[in-house]
Amino acid sequence: MATYQATNACTWRDGSYIPSTTDNIRQGVYESYGQCVGVMIFNLNTIRNQYKDYYPTSATLELTRLAGGSWGSDRTMTLYAGNQSGIPSVNSSTNVVAPRPSKVTSGYNYMVSAGLGDKEFHIATALIDSIGSGASNCLFMDGGSSTVNYISFTGRNDLTKVVLNVTWESRTTGAGAPTSCLVNQTIAEGNVTLSWSGAKAGTNNAITSYEIQYSESTNNSTWSSWTALTTITSSATSGSLSVAPPTTRGNFRRFRVRTRGAAGSSYYSTWKVSTNSVRKNTLPSAPSAAVATPEVYSNEIITLIWSGATGGSSSIKGYRILSRTSTDNSTWSTWEELTTLNLNASSGSYQPMVSHISGVYTQFAIVTMDTLNATSTMKLSNVIYCNNTACVEPSVFALNTTVAENTVVLSWSGAAGGAGNTLIGFEIQYSDSTDNSNWGEWMNLATFSYLTSSGSISTNPANTRGDYRRFRIRTLGAAGELYYSPWKVSSNTVRKNILATPPTSLAVSPTLYETPIVTLAWSGTIAGTSPIKNYIIQRSTSYMENPLWSSFETVATINSSDTGGSYTLEAANSPGTASRYRIGVTDTLDAISSYVVSNTIRKNSRPEAPTVVCPMPGSSTYHTTPNFLITTGIEPDGQTQIVEVKIDNGAWYNTVDHPEKFSTNGYLGNRVNTIFQTDALAVGSHNVTFRSLDSDLMSSSPEATLTFSVLPSPFETIMPNVTHVKASHIQALRVATNTIRQFHHMTPITWGEGIMAGRTAINRWQVHIVEIRTALEPVIAMINDFDASTTFDIPTIAWLPMGSGRPRADVMQQLQDLIIIL
Repeated sequence: MATYQATNACTWRDGSYIPSTTDNIRQGVYESYGQCVGVMIFNLNTIRNQYKDYYPTSATLELTRLAGGSWGSDRTMTLYAGNQSGIPSVNSSTNVVAPRPSKVTSGYNYMVSAGLGDKEFHIATALIDSIGSGASNCLFMDGGSSTVNYISFTGRNDLTKVVLNVTWESRTTGAGAPTSCLVNQTIAEGNVTLSWSGAKAGTNNAITSYEIQYSESTNNSTWSSWTALTTITSSATSGSLSVAPPTTRGNFRRFRVRTRGAAGSSYYSTWKVSTNSVRKNTLPSAPSAAVATPEVYSNEIITLIWSGATGGSSSIKGYRILSRTSTDNSTWSTWEELTTLNLNASSGSYQPMVSHISGVYTQFAIVTMDTLNATSTMKLSNVIYCNNTACVEPSVFALNTTVAENTVVLSWSGAAGGAGNTLIGFEIQYSDSTDNSNWGEWMNLATFSYLTSSGSISTNPANTRGDYRRFRIRTLGAAGELYYSPWKVSSNTVRKNILATPPTSLAVSPTLYETPIVTLAWSGTIAGTSPIKNYIIQRSTSYMENPLWSSFETVATINSSDTGGSYTLEAANSPGTASRYRIGVTDTLDAISSYVVSNTIRKNSRPEAPTVVCPMPGSSTYHTTPNFLITTGIEPDGQTQIVEVKIDNGAWYNTVDHPEKFSTNGYLGNRVNTIFQTDALAVGSHNVTFRSLDSDLMSSSPEATLTFSVLPSPFETIMPNVTHVKASHIQALRVATNTIRQFHHMTPITWGEGIMAGRTAINRWQVHIVEIRTALEPVIAMINDFDASTTFDIPTIAWLPMGSGRPRADVMQQLQDLIIIL
């Protein structure tokens, strides 16, 4: 049950609402004041929202009776549903002039028991229906002119005393039919789409499906009875369905839809008929005439013309053009579609591609097509016939040369097309031969578009040198391979150039040179298929084999057609550089043969300066024919060396011409030791110069010069049994020993003890002698071990015994004599 408290209430009397006169709500006539009408207003929106999905099964009105009138007796209250206007607002106490409330329902009478206080009345649900449907906006009590039925109730001053109670039951209503229903096409060849929308569910009646029916007509006006089509399960308020037009072309079909709900067939909606209909498309008609010209053709353009086509229920969209062929005008191929033309007209023309094979018949068919792609029957044209002739091969076809290294040019002229057979290009092939007589198979070279009767192309001779190649050509025509020209073979052939054979001999001289001018000589060249044009000379170098050899570079081109020759040129001028040359032959086609490599030549290198082991520069000797210890340096070219020595400004002595002056003589190799002994020299300062010459070109090494001195003998003659050995004699030997050691690049000896005349004990002289002998022995070994020769060796020394006692003169003399020859 729903409870609704009044939202306003007021008494109307004699043309006005009277809140300033009374806060109560009254009905009937009280004394002489006129007729009273008690108006009660409730929240109509709330009631109507309830009423939409429910209906009232019972209702009560709760009021409170006041003192006034005949309150002590029963009275009849007459209740209406109606409409009012002008009622003042609840908070207003001003009287408002307004019309009497109008009645919508009949009056319903209710007995009001005697006495004051709360009263409750079971009122008719028709009053609630009126309010809920929107037919009225209030309930009011109207006892008319009766004073007997005058009643007064608490109202405006206390709206809680005016309460309407309604008991509602759920309402079941029918489903709503779609508001829109139509097909998407009015003329169709196949299915169209039926669409609908705007359907509604009922109260307690959800949408479960849609029922669709159709009817047909021949004129879109007079319709057949409805025929069931289908039922679609759906809970949506809209939908669509693919439906077919009538089966009979030209007939119309319409549709209707109704909404079905869960409450059953009693609550189905009404039918919604489609606002349009669909007509089954009627076919277009084929052209009434179709003519192809010319009827006999070769290379002319074919024109197909037609007229008299009409559309059906759809307008013409275009035409399909088909063709078929025959070789006897009786047995035909299957139809082949050539094109589809978009053309909204009853006539037209088209230039089809046709066969250019002579003897072929062709026929065309035209089919009209409407906007729904429906087609008419075929309209056949007349038959046309192709009559073509073959192309003409070139009358001239030749090569520009008969011997070639690289490309050659093929030229031709005099070609022509045939009837209905336009010249469109040429095909060229080639074949090869080893003897210009027996030929291999023809091979494809090129096929190319060419629209003129003459032309040329660059191509190659045979791949193998000495082989021959010939060519053939034919003219290509638009009518196809059956109408190509015959082959035309080239009037000459081309031979792949044979290279010249390089010289069988190539020599360069001299092989070792000082002045960098050399001569190349060659012979034995053999020409190939082309004459000799020139010789190419190239050089590669190496310095001490680092790098081993450089790349060959061209140094000269000699124009000559001879099979041999010579050429002088400047060689590498860097000492020690080796060179080699190669020569190749170029023919008149600028093709070059293989190369022949020469012998190797070398720029002579100076040998290294010899190393002087002895004497030490600036040193001295007592030997008037001193020995010089020499070691040869490196000769880069691998030649032998000649060692030369010169004293002061004297003549040069060498190991070849003066062998007696050298312990190891003749032509010497690298790092060879030899001893040179001078002629007798005067006492004093001298210069000595050393150098080496290579054995072939006598190139000199750098010279090495040093200064030395020949000293007079520092010794006093000691005679046995005459001269007494003194401290000064030992001292002189010590000085001379270190002089000789320095001459031979040895460090001086630091003696074991000093010797002072009159102080050094005589019995120590043997120690001093041994010390001196020991200092001289390395000098002797150095000279004797320097080379394998013994020519200038120091004879083996047999040291004299020293005995005991005083120093012996012969022992001292032996040392003096040795020092003088060292």
